[in-house]
Amino acid sequence: MYRVADYIFDFLSQAGIGHVFLLPGGGAMHLVDAVGKNDSIHYVPTHHEQAAGIAAEAYSRLPGKLGCVLVTTGPGVTNVMTPVAGAWIDSVPMIVVSGQVKRADLMSDSGVRQMGPQEVDTESLVDPITKYSVTVMDASKIRYHLERALFEATTGRPGPVWIDVPLDIQGAEVDPASLKGFDRPADTTTVSPDVIESLVAAVGEAERPLLFAGHGVRLA
Repeated sequence: MYRVADYIFDFLSQAGIGHVFLLPGGGAMHLVDAVGKNDSIHYVPTHHEQAAGIAAEAYSRLPGKLGCVLVTTGPGVTNVMTPVAGAWIDSVPMIVVSGQVKRADLMSDSGVRQMGPQEVDTESLVDPITKYSVTVMDASKIRYHLERALFEATTGRPGPVWIDVPLDIQGAEVDPASLKGFDRPADTTTVSPDVIESLVAAVGEAERPLLFAGHGVRLA
């Protein structure tokens, strides 16, 4: 048995993530501790969450790399949203892990604007600029959320994903053998050979062909 925080970064290291860009904060204390204890991950501290996010986004543009950024709750979340929006617009895969207040301190439907220290409704804020975002409310579902986030970030049109982890979930103990995973859907992105042949024929007949290759071609 070990902590959800340890499981998260063991999972990410096994997925090929070797660097995590971060700015430590109390709302992510177990997550930061887990990164520091993981011998397979190099942590890169920054002076500002926006810098950490920009570094992770730039890292993801390197061939075969996937950037990961770790931030605390509240201003840590809002500070990293600008580079996440950039990754969303440019279709760059990127994983954000954020701390959150304890589940008992979440504002939920209380009607107040903040209940826990430095609390913001992370999922609502980042949902429009991510392919997948979730606040983990059940420790037993952490494997599912991580596997789905990794799938969404790197499959089809790439983009950023966000895993928000309340403080008590970070420190909760889990048995990896009992965790259920994410069932990947079937690949439906194949192109018909007839379409390819028609495009080749059209280019062959053109007197002055022009190919406008966007960023998606490079990503593919």
